[in-house]
Parts: sequence; C-alpha cells; structure tokens
Amino acid sequence: MKVCGIYLAAGKGSRMGGSKVSRELSPGVPLGSVALRELENSGFAPVIVVVRADDPLEWLPPAVVPSLRKTVPCLNADKGLSYSLRCGLNAVMPYEPDAVVVALADQPFVTAALFSRLLETFRRSPELDYVACTYGGVRMVPALFSNTVFPALQRLEGDRGAAGILRSSVFEGRIVEPESSWFAKDVDTEAEFREVQLEWKRHQM
Repeated sequence: MKVCGIYLAAGKGSRMGGSKVSRELSPGVPLGSVALRELENSGFAPVIVVVRADDPLEWLPPAVVPSLRKTVPCLNADKGLSYSLRCGLNAVMPYEPDAVVVALADQPFVTAALFSRLLETFRRSPELDYVACTYGGVRMVPALFSNTVFPALQRLEGDRGAAGILRSSVFEGRIVEPESSWFAKDVDTEAEFREVQLEWKRHQM
C-alpha cells in the first residue's frame, strides 16, 4: 500500500500581515516546520509540500530523506485552500498512491502518532474513502483520502478544502479521536498565534 503526504503551506496569512509559516513558535522553530517534521517521520513517501510561488522557503527544515520531499509552488494559492490541495494532488498523481494524507502547516500540535493512527485505520479497512480526525463533532484534517476520492478532490473550489467531502453521505469514512484537543488548533490571527506560541512553550517545559 502506497500512501503519500500532502502538506499545505501556501496560505497568504492576510490576517497576520503576511506569511505565517515562518513565524517562530520559539527561537529556531518556525510554525510551518513542526507538523511537516511529524508528517515526514510517519513514513509517507513522497511528501509534497505546497508553497506560495514567492515563498523564500527559509522556514523549511532539512528533509528527513531529501529524495522523498518535493516542494511544489501553487500559482493559484490566493484563490483558496482547495487550489493548494489540487496542486498537491496533481503533483502526487505520478506516484500512483493508494491514498494521501493531507496536513496543514498551521497545526503545530499534530503528531506522528496521529498520522500513524490514520494510516493504520485505513490499512485495517482499505475499503474506506477517508479517515479523518474529529473535534467538537466536526470532521477535519489531518485526514487520509483514498484514491477513490481523488476525482472529487480535483473538483474542489474556494477556501473550504475537503470539508464538503468529509460531511458528504456519498463517501464512507471513519474518524479518529486525537489524544489532545490542541491538535485542532490552527493559526489565522495574531491572537491565535500568541495563544499557540504560549502553549507550544508549555509543551517544551
């Protein structure tokens, strides 16, 4: 079974006055580097990192296995999250994966263990269309999508990403309960960044 990773890091960060992936949670730890490291440590290959065309990529950590990471600029990133997802999916298609795991660059509390649980759930039930995380009754990424869902992912538009697929009764899925509610915390505003930054520092103590 071949499962690839798609890491979405092309957000404009307009509510934060610019790109957020390079903002440091602590000295030398950019926000965008954290979940990427966890994804690469989960054994998905390759990992497609979708970035903005003008991103200097200074936040990218050294790849765990350089040959298994591919950085892909998304020229349509400003049109919404779905376009970044489609860029990642198009880049991964030549590898003919059975499934992809989609992760966001502004969720620093996701772990390799959580990614592994998504994969193991799918391995036990490969007939599923997706395996998603959940928080507050809402299905969300990180999520694994079987190749049965790829055509629907390629038709997405706007800024909702794959939320419609996870809510649809057309597809059969299963949910994974994360070990901490912090996994769902993402960063869209300066206030949210400060909150995440404080919690990150607590985790390091």
